[in-house]
Amino acid sequence: MNKYKKLLSNSAVFAIGNLGSKMITFFMVPLYTRYLTTSEYGKSDLFSTLVSLLTPILTLSIIDAVFRFAMDGSSNNDEVLTNSFIVSGISILLFLFLLPVLSNVPYAIYIGILTYASALESMLQQFARGIGKSKLYASTGILMTIVTVISNIVLIVLFGWRLNGYLFSMLLAQIAGFVYLFIILRGWRYIHKKSINFVLTKKMLVYSIPIIPNTVSWWLSNSANKIFISVMLGTSANGIYAVANKIPSLISVFVTIFTQAWQISAVEEYKSRDSSKFFSEIMNLTVGLLFIAVAVLTLFSKPIVAILSTPAYYGAWKIVPWLALAVLYSSLSSFLGTIYTSSMQTKYLFTTTLFGAITNILANLVLIPWMGLSGAGIGACLAFVVVSFLRLRDSKKFIKLNVHKFDWFSSQALFFAELVTLYLFSGMFSYIVALIFTMSIVFINRRIFVLMIITLRNRIKR
Repeated sequence: MNKYKKLLSNSAVFAIGNLGSKMITFFMVPLYTRYLTTSEYGKSDLFSTLVSLLTPILTLSIIDAVFRFAMDGSSNNDEVLTNSFIVSGISILLFLFLLPVLSNVPYAIYIGILTYASALESMLQQFARGIGKSKLYASTGILMTIVTVISNIVLIVLFGWRLNGYLFSMLLAQIAGFVYLFIILRGWRYIHKKSINFVLTKKMLVYSIPIIPNTVSWWLSNSANKIFISVMLGTSANGIYAVANKIPSLISVFVTIFTQAWQISAVEEYKSRDSSKFFSEIMNLTVGLLFIAVAVLTLFSKPIVAILSTPAYYGAWKIVPWLALAVLYSSLSSFLGTIYTSSMQTKYLFTTTLFGAITNILANLVLIPWMGLSGAGIGACLAFVVVSFLRLRDSKKFIKLNVHKFDWFSSQALFFAELVTLYLFSGMFSYIVALIFTMSIVFINRRIFVLMIITLRNRIKR
């Protein structure tokens, strides 16, 4: 299959599995803002953030190795899954020994249980994707969303469990996903004593362990601001920030879908003769689409926040543009990161992400006391700008990328003009001027639509 067609085909599969589920989750925000106080919603978001941090640390990031080695034709899939479960099992035993200590810390045991449930479910999902079962990977996301929505309604609305209901729903979804994957994959066929291979385990850990500091640094770039907000401004402020963060997740939905498909194509095409052209075309296409999406989302940020939340959360609209821009540069950073993973050079991921983490921490310490929640959004954005710049510079060591600099810089300048307009002015005038800037960004990146029309026309002719 043509590499572009394969990327599109994989994207379509992941879209089916993720688009509906992620959109449903997004539209659950009004339920959360109605039944949870800003403080409770802030705590729930904080706990989710801690789980995302602890998962790679406690499992030695073996989940990343599962996907990469499952895709490698020279690896035995039975051994890949068996040894990854052994690594996770040892970690779970260590956690059990710590239970007496953790029982004195509020929510600590729950966070630990959710972390391992999430890790085991993610491990099977990545294994399914690695062995080519993309549809199974996608359908798991749908199932978990259905379980989350139903349990949210029952536990939060009907039973009135509020924060505890929200947290328990998360756990139920992870368990349901794991059981579903294990049954459909017939996981027992892959896991057995004869597949224990410590040489392979060592290779997988050599690949995965360098990803841990990178993941932690990435977490510091992406999520540490939630900790700073909770400490400096309180959990109620973090609740408002969490709502603001949900809105750019509309963009993240599509980016996640594409990234899941792109990781497969990146690994397969990295050593091809025209890999430089392929990577460059997809990168410029992605960045152009993201600038358009960010501009449109910023234009409608005020009405979206008003529709999705109660008046207590309305101030979130001011943070949305910065978080949307952070999603853009985060996506670019992830795209460039696939160059390292495709070449098996994961150790190089760490240094770039570390600089981003340091940038985010320093920006939060300076900007949050000065600018409040907007300072946290700007800090997240600056962190990913730094990571993107460093990875773009370092990527030359592995592959030559042709960047459409004029399009990128022009789009960025127009976005800032749109943002300033919405900040300084109100009423119909601000929307008209902001719309002009948005349409200018669309015009600069018009080649995207030309490419889409040509592709569609060729498809119709066939």
